[in-house]
Amino acid sequence: MKNDSRSRLESFNAAIEGIILATKTEKNMRIHFISALAAILLALFLRVSKIDVLLILISAFFVLFAEMLNTSVEYLADFVSKEHSDEIAAVKNLAAGAVFLSAFGSFIIGYIIFSKYLYYLIYYIINMIKTEGSDISVIIISIVFVGIIITKALFNKGTPLRGGFPSGHAAIAFSIWLIVSFLTLNPVVSLLTFILAVIIALSRINSGIHTRIEVITGSIIGILITALIFKLFYF
Repeated sequence: MKNDSRSRLESFNAAIEGIILATKTEKNMRIHFISALAAILLALFLRVSKIDVLLILISAFFVLFAEMLNTSVEYLADFVSKEHSDEIAAVKNLAAGAVFLSAFGSFIIGYIIFSKYLYYLIYYIINMIKTEGSDISVIIISIVFVGIIITKALFNKGTPLRGGFPSGHAAIAFSIWLIVSFLTLNPVVSLLTFILAVIIALSRINSGIHTRIEVITGSIIGILITALIFKLFYF
């Protein structure tokens, strides 16, 4: 009996060590742990139903399980073959795909659960801080700027004011174009500011600071954020 108890304890310790190892060595594992913790805390804060909490827990643990399995496959594949192999690469891709599917499924479940709770909270906050006139332009540009910095940090490319994905200059330029267009409702002014925004975007490409996709993405981000905030706060 003592040997059986010791064996079970050793197995338990080995499992814990495996989780710790994956968390220490795999960035994605840490991200999944943080996301799971955030989802659980948000569920407790919003006081979601017990069924919804159960679904969140199942989704979170399933994603962590898939990531652990993916990490195990990568360790085993690297042990079996140190050289590049199409078969080994395919196995790794399949395991990574399983993680992606589990994470995407969990995202859908989380969206369905949290959206009905967050909608009223967001609506209340929007109406509480609703503003008019030119004050909204400062808010929009600030949000666009912060959004670009966060996006660049996620992709770990460039600096807040130079290079990287996406282009902050293009985002702000096209955000200003849309702000001016909405506030003035003047086609001529809108056209002139649009031309200036295009010139700024092209200058970032021609100078080699950004690629086309970085500039286009930045422009789209600036336009979408500006349009969304105007829709919520102004119109």
